[in-house]
Amino acid sequence: MAGFLDKFRKNVITSVWKDKIDEPKVKGIDDKIALGVLLWVVAEADEKFLAKEDEKIREILTLYSKISEEEIMTVLASIKEAARERIDLHRFTREVSANLPYDVKISIIETLFRVACCDEELDHKEIEIIRKISGLFQIAHKDFINAKITIKKEFGLDTTK
Repeated sequence: MAGFLDKFRKNVITSVWKDKIDEPKVKGIDDKIALGVLLWVVAEADEKFLAKEDEKIREILTLYSKISEEEIMTVLASIKEAARERIDLHRFTREVSANLPYDVKISIIETLFRVACCDEELDHKEIEIIRKISGLFQIAHKDFINAKITIKKEFGLDTTK
C-alpha cells in the first residue's frame, strides 16, 4: 500500500508537470517540497499570507535546500497545489519525519519560525501550528522553546512573550 507521501507525490507533482514532456526525477525534490509545504502551512496560519512570507519561503528553499533555478518553479507550484488540496498535516508530517535525525527536525522547526517571524510579528496561530508540527516531530518542549527564542532573537523580536 502506498504511503501518504507517495499519494501526495503522485497527485501534486503529476498535476504540476502534466503538460511537460521532460518530467523531472521527482524523488530528488521530495524533501524540498515537503519542507516547502510545512513552511506554507505556517505562513497561512495567521490567515494573512504576505509577500514577505512568500519571499522568505523562496529564500529558504533556495539557500537551505539548494534548489536550482530550474527546480524552484516546480517546487513552488507543487507547494501551492498541496496548499489548495489541504493536506492531512498529521499523516504528512509523520511520514516526512520518519527517518529524519532529531537535529534536522529541530532545524526544520527553526526554519518554520523564520517564516513566521519574517513579517516582524509572531502570531499566536503561527506559534500553535509550529507547536503542532513540533509535537508530530516528537521534539522536546524545551527544544521547541529554544528554537522559538533563537529565531525571535535573530529577527530582533521580544523574547519574553
